[in-house]
Order: sequence, then C-alpha cells, then structure tokens
Amino acid sequence: MLKLIASDIDGTLLQNGKRELSLQAVEQIKQLKEMGILFAAASGRQYAVLRNLFEPVKDDIAYICENGAMVVYKGKILHKDVFERALAEEMAHSILNREDMEIIVSGEKSYYIQPKRKAFADYMLQTVKGKVAVVDDIFKVKEDILKISMYRESGLEEMLPYWKKLFGSQATVVTSGHAWLDMMPMSADKGKGIRVLQKYFLISADACAAFGDNLNDLEMLHEVTYSFAVSNAKEEVKETAKYETERVETVLEKIIQQGGNWNE
Repeated sequence: MLKLIASDIDGTLLQNGKRELSLQAVEQIKQLKEMGILFAAASGRQYAVLRNLFEPVKDDIAYICENGAMVVYKGKILHKDVFERALAEEMAHSILNREDMEIIVSGEKSYYIQPKRKAFADYMLQTVKGKVAVVDDIFKVKEDILKISMYRESGLEEMLPYWKKLFGSQATVVTSGHAWLDMMPMSADKGKGIRVLQKYFLISADACAAFGDNLNDLEMLHEVTYSFAVSNAKEEVKETAKYETERVETVLEKIIQQGGNWNE
C-alpha cells in the first residue's frame, strides 16, 4: 500500500496556466489522508505560497519547497539547505548584470526582489503572492538564502547550458517552468526532499509515488517506485517515469478506488 504521494505543481497538478487546485484534487487529498497516505507538494515555490494554494488542506500535507531546499511538515522544518554567502552574491551579480533578467532571492520567510521593471514587481506581488519583499539592495538581505532564481518573460530554457557552465559545479541549476531558472545549494533537489520524508516517516520507495513534468522533477521520480509523467512533460521526464497520465487526479482516483494501491 502507498504511504506517500508527491506531486510537482506547475505544469503537473496545475496545467494549462491554472492557478487554483481543482475541487477534485482537494477532495482526493482529504481522502488520501483518511487512508493514511501523506500527500506532498513538491515545487520551486516558497512555503508561504504553497500553503496559500493548498488552503483547504494546508495542515494535512507535507511541503517540499524551493525545489527541495526546504522540507516542512506541520510547521516544522525537517530539512533546510542554504548557500554560502559569497557564492550567493556572485550569482546575484551575474543576474543583475543581465538587463533582460529579474532576480528573486528566496529566504526561509520571504522572497526578496530588486525589480528592474514595474511589471515584474506587480507580477510577484499580485500573481505569485506569498511573502514578497521589494528591496533597493538585494545584497542587504540578512536571511539565509535557500535559492536564487531568475525570471525572463520570454523564456529561459535555452539559457540553461550557459548558467550550468557558470555555476553547475557549485550549485544545482534547473529550469522550473518556461520563464524561470533556479539555482539551489548543490545538495538540494526534489529527490532530496523525498528522501527526507521517507526517513522521517520510515517509508520505503516501494510505498511512494510521484508526479512530474519538468527537469527539476527527475531526481524525485528516481526516488520512488511508482513514477508518473504527465502527458505534457518533457521527453526526458517521460523516459524516466514508469507511467504516463493526462492528469494527476486520474491516477489519484484510481489509487483511492484500489484501497491505496496502484495497479495498472
């Protein structure tokens, strides 16, 4: 029987630009809890943003936040990876020197932005929401830095090799959706988040399932026996996953009907 089900959010649980969970997903998470199965939201988003998104079940699930840099359950931080300050500042300088890119620094408690364009500030404050602080000098942020991200509305996926060449030997560098690229401490990824939960709850890989669509989900899919790619996933994700599905809810419904088990 499954004991842990983790899902990426943007592009996986939320598809086609949707910003709210389906009522079906919310009810399924409640049903899974009653069956003794823990649901984990695994995302590049911050903890506060994820709690807002999962409001109806926010205290019933686990959170693999910031692409695995922080893992939280019932308000308790189970794990946290942070950057050395000198490396974080070198990354920040590299992003700020690019006129076409915006920077987001993720602390434990807040996002920090030093916007070059008002439209980006509005997007972070009104659409991303969560806890966002607009600062005049990103280098004066005092919090531990869990993740440094860059945003370019026109897309960043083709820039991945460039940023991996710059910082790939010192950090985990991944795309996180079309317009985002994230850099986390070398030991941080969603797979690490899954291992933290497996160890904390004494759950084996054979009792775990996970869903993903993008390259930052690959490590997570490797850590579970039942791995799923959604149909819009990148080819590398489809090649890694054992199964493919149109929607996460379709598989969750089948698991619930089968008493917490997965049978094709």
